[in-house]
Amino acid sequence: MDVNPRKIPRQSRAQATVRAIVEATAQVLTQGGFEAMTTARVAERAGVSVGSLYQYYPNKQALAAAVVDHYGEVFAARFAEAVAAGPDETLAEAVDALVATAFENHPHDPRLHRVLIEIAPRVGRADHRKTLSARIAMLIEQKLRRHAGDLAADLDPAEAAAMLEAVLETAAHRALEQHPAGLAAERLAAQCRRLIMAYLTCAADRP
Repeated sequence: MDVNPRKIPRQSRAQATVRAIVEATAQVLTQGGFEAMTTARVAERAGVSVGSLYQYYPNKQALAAAVVDHYGEVFAARFAEAVAAGPDETLAEAVDALVATAFENHPHDPRLHRVLIEIAPRVGRADHRKTLSARIAMLIEQKLRRHAGDLAADLDPAEAAAMLEAVLETAAHRALEQHPAGLAAERLAAQCRRLIMAYLTCAADRP
């Protein structure tokens, strides 16, 4: 099944229409899930005709794939902003920025977050999370390399970035899903900062 857009909007009006369709799809998915979603419901929520929707997306699977792609790009863009900001920051400030991006600026509503994880493999986006994780890790590596002198001597920035991406993803997902142990998101973020700083600055052979 084709889940790719039929065409890419070029004019501002068309781009606004596509944004409305994607946002409406996310809202319908959040409220009722993928099974209950229909192109007619999305079109109604977006304020466009079904015919207009079909100009860009051939089916509900393509709509869902567009939402997965859109929110992945939003999250990656926010990480890119965090990396670009603060060229004179300390290592601790850099870690704060990364944690804040993962926790406080996460673009996903908790319910939408769960739906996106569930539907990604069903709409041809099984490798989407893997690709996104690799992009985020590369961005984190850029930030770490600015502070190479503050890192533990035996720590490789690329390996550290991969580890941090995994830690941030796991912790942020737990926070979004309302941590079952009852740890508030703010406390979870604070503990995540503490863990990351210790990891980045403590040599492996240190007692």
